[in-house]
Amino acid sequence: MTQLILVVAAFFACIVLCELVLKGTKLQTGLVKVFLVHGICWIALLIFLVTNNQSGIIAMTIFWAGAFLTWFGVRSHIESSVLLRMLYLLRQQPFSADELLSNYHSHYGKELRIEELVRGGLLERGSNEFHVSSKGNLILRIVQLLK
Repeated sequence: MTQLILVVAAFFACIVLCELVLKGTKLQTGLVKVFLVHGICWIALLIFLVTNNQSGIIAMTIFWAGAFLTWFGVRSHIESSVLLRMLYLLRQQPFSADELLSNYHSHYGKELRIEELVRGGLLERGSNEFHVSSKGNLILRIVQLLK
């Protein structure tokens, strides 16, 4: 039981470290950093368990992978939810439907989404146009395999 508590505590510490590393950027933009943090935390926990003659390393690894995928899916969904962003805007003050849409687009509009893709290295700027970067193409190939 104490081993389970240790693994869960380590995972929550890893989540906090990810938030510190992301510094407000989108999860997909900082995906490499997130993988590194999770990998380092997992390896550190693995080393700790092995040096303390703990069993259940395979179970811990399966838990860690499942917890990571769950956290990633939930955080990514919350981060990209249009409805939650609109609720957040409405929490600050009431708006008419037109004002809400206008306010939403000014805070989360097309230009900001494009800038996030450029900042994440998924798009590259040409002279008058954008094109998918090699990193963006890699992500698209991975997504295509998951379909």
